[in-house]
Amino acid sequence: MLKTLRTKDILYMEIKEKVINGALKPNAHVVEDMLAEEFEVSRTPLREALQRLELEGWLVRHRNGRLKVSQISVEEVIEIFQVRSRLEGLVASEATKKANDDDIKELQKITNNIINAAEKNQIEDVVNFGLEFHKTLYKISKQHTATKMLSQLNDHISRYRRLGPKHVSNRSLSAANEHQQIFDFLSRGDHENCGRAMEMHILNSMNTAIKTIEEYLGIRGNDH
Repeated sequence: MLKTLRTKDILYMEIKEKVINGALKPNAHVVEDMLAEEFEVSRTPLREALQRLELEGWLVRHRNGRLKVSQISVEEVIEIFQVRSRLEGLVASEATKKANDDDIKELQKITNNIINAAEKNQIEDVVNFGLEFHKTLYKISKQHTATKMLSQLNDHISRYRRLGPKHVSNRSLSAANEHQQIFDFLSRGDHENCGRAMEMHILNSMNTAIKTIEEYLGIRGNDH
């Protein structure tokens, strides 16, 4: 796949992944010369990739013209999750209206996988099956604009998720039960309650993310 992409697109994806996985830490300087040497590329595609990353909020340009990796904050995570909750609620509601018997069977299988993984405390599997659950709803809903927006938001959320495995672990079983509830409403064709249950699921995830960021930044819950 990468061979079919232009150099600037590959650079964009690889640098973004460095930000998401923490190899490029919040507020770290981004030096073009060092990146050009690391990736063995010319300045033009690198600058195009950096401009795109800046536009999407992964990088920030300061008054002196230098680029830094964007900071993380409680305020940002709240904003991201609140927007995501509305979009995911819409997707879940629309998926409920459009799901056929095969879709429901597929979601039932994924839901069972989430529950089983949570009961065995297999945290990574809970996260991966949860992502599969949401992506399946995206496909069923046919809400293309919402799905594109969610793809961008979820990249940012992945950055926060990498910071706090302890809190993710503590939430695994409750998150699994929430997926079960969402599935139950969908399988009954109750699109309104399915959408509401999804919104609450995302907001509950937000509370976990807030604890993660507070711990990472060394602040107390009432400091923001």
